Amino acid sequence: MLVLFGVSVVVFLILHLTGDPAALLLPPDASAEDVARFRKAMGFDDPVFVQYVRFLRGALRGDFGESVRHGEPAMHLVLERLPATFELAGAGLLLALCLAIPAGIISAVKRNTPIDYVSTVVALLGQAMPTFWLGIMLILVFSVRLSWLPSSGRGDLQHLILPAVTLGLFTTARITRLTRSGMLEVLGQDYIRTARAKGVSEQPVVWKHALKNASIPI
Repeated sequence: MLVLFGVSVVVFLILHLTGDPAALLLPPDASAEDVARFRKAMGFDDPVFVQYVRFLRGALRGDFGESVRHGEPAMHLVLERLPATFELAGAGLLLALCLAIPAGIISAVKRNTPIDYVSTVVALLGQAMPTFWLGIMLILVFSVRLSWLPSSGRGDLQHLILPAVTLGLFTTARITRLTRSGMLEVLGQDYIRTARAKGVSEQPVVWKHALKNASIPI
């Protein structure tokens, strides 16, 4: 709750640092009377603190006000876009799990080998790389230069690929490191050594016994 409160304060203040909202939202040729009338109708003439308290009071009741740009309730616009949000988040997470878990396991099993070093460096770069920059680079390569994928919009699977890859690669880097550290911790446990001493092959030891416990923090 404290995080949400802090974010709401910061966003509210940033929106008011850009200038007079009424002058920004109305056409450039709007008269001073029109601007003043619009400012009063929307409550922009009140102090920022009063505007925030009014917003917060409504938000606690589930009323986030009306979108000035679209002329619709803000909550309606949010709910209208939730399916696309869940679709993108699910696709990105699925891609991350499919890439990160095998990469983390291989990196742990092949510890201190070139494969492990490469995987670790790639994971670190993936976490350090800004997602907005990666998204722009993917658009430049696959949309602008190669014309393989659309750069925007929502529709078929092609529209989902670039956004899902952008989100998925960042998550992949984090899950890869978690998987690797979890596997390294589990592979040193007594029950793993016991399973190996009993003659259990390496594949069941890794995928059945070790991964089951290493996946808890993931």
